[in-house]
Amino acid sequence: MLMTKAVLKIPNMSCRHCVMRIENAIRSAGAEGKADLETKTAVVEFDPGKVRLEEIIKAIERYGYEVKLAEH
Repeated sequence: MLMTKAVLKIPNMSCRHCVMRIENAIRSAGAEGKADLETKTAVVEFDPGKVRLEEIIKAIERYGYEVKLAEH
C-alpha cells in the first residue's frame, strides 16, 4: 500500500484542544495525522486510492480551521 504524505498549515490552531480536534478530523476522513501546535502544521498520511487530500482538508475546515497546503 502506497501512502501519500502532505503537510498542512493551520494558522489558527491555538491550543492542545485544537490539536486533538484536528487529529480527530483527520482520522474521521480516513487518514493518519499528527498536528503540531509549535509549527501550526499537521502532517497527514493517506492512501490516495481510498481518500483524497481535499476530503481531509474539508474535514478539518468543518471544525472552523483555516487549512493551506504547505509548500515543500
